[in-house]
Amino acid sequence: MKAASLFILGLLSILLFAPGVLAQTSRAIESVDIQGNRRLTDEELLKHIKTRPGQSYHEKQLQEDLQSLLKLGTLDPTNTRVLTEEGVRGGVKVFFEVRELSLVDEIKFAGLKHTSKEKILAALREQDAEILPNTPYSPEKARKAIKVITEYLIKKRGFTNAKVYISEDVFSATNLNLTFYIKEVPENH
Repeated sequence: MKAASLFILGLLSILLFAPGVLAQTSRAIESVDIQGNRRLTDEELLKHIKTRPGQSYHEKQLQEDLQSLLKLGTLDPTNTRVLTEEGVRGGVKVFFEVRELSLVDEIKFAGLKHTSKEKILAALREQDAEILPNTPYSPEKARKAIKVITEYLIKKRGFTNAKVYISEDVFSATNLNLTFYIKEVPENH
């Protein structure tokens, strides 16, 4: 009985004299802010985030929110992150720092002499590597497009030494033009 009384007394002293202990386990979200967006509004991005001011802070939910934003396909996955800092009322301030992918404005193919642009575009469509105007630029998709064009030129057109390069012409903070430079080199050169 004495041990149980001491345990209860110890628990009460923790509750009375260390209120910060309980607060740490259920800290409130004080604010949720978006930083770095240019084309997309805060409201458009917040639609994909479940974390809201007043809710309890959960790191797992923040990571799920970050993944939800990245699934949009409009944000750079290497430069988009979620940050937290101590709030003025003892809670947590949440910041989603985003970097939007540039929009592709125009796509050009330079150096084509023996192959039509239409055949290149068809090959890209067949391999799900087509890059379209007014869509977010993905470096991964650009690498895939280079590979598809090169394989098409080698396997279908017989240009065994074909080379494909890409140039990104960034002309504003949110837009770029792409040029695929193609060298159709026959086998005997």
